Amino acid sequence: MDLVVDVPVAVRIDESARSDLLEDPGEGVEDTYGLTLAGYTHICQVSRSDKHVTLTARSRTTKELVRIRVYALECLRRSASLRDRVERSVLVGRMAQHPRIVRGFPAFVSRSDLFVVEEHCIGGDLLTAVKSKCRCGAAGMSPAKKSPCMSTCFPMDFVRSVMRDVTCALHYLHNTCGVAHRGIKLESIFLDGSGRAKLGHLSSCAAVRASRGDDKSLTLHLCCAPQHYVAPEVVLSKSYDGELVDVWAAGVVLFVLLTCRFPFVRDSSGHTPDRANVEDDKLQFLRDVCCADDLLSAHPALARVPDPLAVDLVRNMLRVSCKSRLTVEEVLQHPFLT
Repeated sequence: MDLVVDVPVAVRIDESARSDLLEDPGEGVEDTYGLTLAGYTHICQVSRSDKHVTLTARSRTTKELVRIRVYALECLRRSASLRDRVERSVLVGRMAQHPRIVRGFPAFVSRSDLFVVEEHCIGGDLLTAVKSKCRCGAAGMSPAKKSPCMSTCFPMDFVRSVMRDVTCALHYLHNTCGVAHRGIKLESIFLDGSGRAKLGHLSSCAAVRASRGDDKSLTLHLCCAPQHYVAPEVVLSKSYDGELVDVWAAGVVLFVLLTCRFPFVRDSSGHTPDRANVEDDKLQFLRDVCCADDLLSAHPALARVPDPLAVDLVRNMLRVSCKSRLTVEEVLQHPFLT
């Protein structure tokens, strides 16, 4: 009997089990923000959303910089979906021990907040790097508003290094941890001080193996990818192989690194930004994703990429047919990365 599941990689954390993951902050030190950070010195606030606050802090023991996401416990109690995402992130972050994956550290709780701690990548995320490198702005949140760049976005050695790092991280998640990432995007890839890539944002991970060492992949159903990174089988609301969906999303990242634009976004400079045009653009985008083979065979942005091996790799990572799409192992063995 085939198993069809789409659940967290470990059992949900109920109140009695939380002590296995969360450390008591003890007395700690209260900073100027009124937060008690056990074992850490608060440096600055990075961002704030309606779900959490992100801080940069330094370990008082190792002097290492970390990122801390602070969630109100009351908010977690009210939102099962948020609680699920946080649990996935903490569990996979602690389980995954790989140099190309952002490290997770022990989380801790206060009377009112949950503190999720992970490695700080001083180079920031890849989206910030792309926006800085590409003056056209094409790889940002509204990539079609300006003309595409006339050259590759980054040096080929950098592109090769990032893709090798990301693919190695995916191979480890798939084969050692038994999970698919399902959230590959520019914002989930971080750069360390030497420019090497690390994969983070593990909150969408889902099991793709019934047990460790099992060769049979489990089928997934929920759509987790942002629009620009969504694979054709997900667009068509089919059950999907999480590993191949990760390859597709990584292929989109590669396309952006090579061209400074997303692959399936058309120039909409003549459009009036009304609801009808937004819906039309979305439908056209989804159609283009499902016709990726034809579109990429003659994509003008790829014609400007100087390395034919890079073009071959991105086209084969973005194959519509899952049977024709490269696996993670095949991506690692591709001549562009070797």
